[in-house]
Amino acid sequence: MELVWDLPEPAGRSGGPTLSRERIVRAALEIADADGTAAVTMRRVATALGSSTPMSLYRYVGGKDGIHDLMLDAVYAEIDLPAEPSGDWRADLTLLARNGRRALRRHRWFAALSHHRPTFGPNALRHNEWALRALDGHGLDPATAMSIVGMVFGYAVSYAQGEAEESRMRDSIGVRTDAELRDSAREYVDRIVADPRYPLLSRWITEAAPVDPDAQFALGLDCLLDGIAGRVLADAG
Repeated sequence: MELVWDLPEPAGRSGGPTLSRERIVRAALEIADADGTAAVTMRRVATALGSSTPMSLYRYVGGKDGIHDLMLDAVYAEIDLPAEPSGDWRADLTLLARNGRRALRRHRWFAALSHHRPTFGPNALRHNEWALRALDGHGLDPATAMSIVGMVFGYAVSYAQGEAEESRMRDSIGVRTDAELRDSAREYVDRIVADPRYPLLSRWITEAAPVDPDAQFALGLDCLLDGIAGRVLADAG
């Protein structure tokens, strides 16, 4: 399997639009953020860059898979991490998850695409090395350490993907808030509340405070990290 990272980037040609991998991936990101990854075709990217033919892109990225690889790695570059972990594994993995979620919320397509392409780009490698360093020195074997990294980052990916799907659902039915969603289905919700088969759901509908996505994310992350501390790191130590 040939990856875009193995292809030398050609020098720009004089005359006509100047191409580069950086310009190509930025155009592809804008298209994907607006219309999804299915809209990222060689022709559309070339048109966005003012190139006369999609064939000119192949010299830079090898093909559509190369563009996808560059897109994924560009998102990893947006996950802001300090040069080195702090030495507090829990604080470091919390930062990784929070900043990961923040970047992935800007790119709702990331989760699905990341399951179709290997993430071997330099930013992805740096990201994983940083996370493994956060766990170094705690007596973990490499496989367990990488499993923990996968669990924590996977939680951020899954949560951001859930937020993206929720946003798509609300867009499709024309609502923005929980209150608007509930009002749009008021008749059905009222029937649920009145149904004796659902006393706990009825209580949740009538008494629960509005959901704070940030607080909900933090609670789930804390539970995950508590489990890692009590189950894995305690045994390793």
